[in-house]
Amino acid sequence: MTFRESTFGHTSGDDYSAYETHRSTNSNTKVNEPSANEILNAMPDYLRSALAPSMKPVVLRKEQFLYQEGDDLEFIYFPITAVVSEFKMLEDGRMVEIAVTGKEGAVGLSSIFSASHTVQNSTQVSQAGTAHRIDAYTFEKLMRQNEGLRTGLNKFVDSYIRQISQKAICNMYHSVKERLCTWLLMVQDRCGQSTLKLTHEQIARTLGVYRPSITCIAQELRASKLINYSRGGISIENRKRVEQSACTCYVELAC
Repeated sequence: MTFRESTFGHTSGDDYSAYETHRSTNSNTKVNEPSANEILNAMPDYLRSALAPSMKPVVLRKEQFLYQEGDDLEFIYFPITAVVSEFKMLEDGRMVEIAVTGKEGAVGLSSIFSASHTVQNSTQVSQAGTAHRIDAYTFEKLMRQNEGLRTGLNKFVDSYIRQISQKAICNMYHSVKERLCTWLLMVQDRCGQSTLKLTHEQIARTLGVYRPSITCIAQELRASKLINYSRGGISIENRKRVEQSACTCYVELAC
């Protein structure tokens, strides 16, 4: 999902004055400048300036848990090169991914919009990289002060809900090969990297299947020259053919 600046609308003079008090002159923060995160980049300058004093750049490590199910929401993350997966625990103890977020979105917004401030699912970094982070309480306060910000973020939350619904269908009805191809495309779309730092074990956990299944499919895809991989890294060699091998969900889930 790509956001345009008009998504966030314009505020009245009173709203603008309220945000002016939050402007920062700290030269170390760059959040008030255009960002690789599409939500932040779509914001008007005054909104980015309002967020800048509270927004911190962070590096997210591969397989780092940002939240566990039932945690209190502490931070909202706006990925730049990192990709983050949200998981639901199955009855047999396996986890399956229900949503994936990268530079097109933000992690943690759904809990703020639900007003529960309790994290419903485990959230883990699937692709290491950078992000901006802001305290959840501060962000919610800014949302309450600006209707344009709330309206713009509503569109992202709608997209997030559609993704969960689509992935539920995908997990139930599509083959592991189709789901693997779709997921590799989604991760690459969201991080913008040519080589994805992934292992077969990690992919198996993400898709909720056993590792031998992923290894067999990956070998098949490599033999057909769709992908290539070495220890800890997978690259898409023929994107068009990977798209052809992906399930139809990719059309709905692409960003």
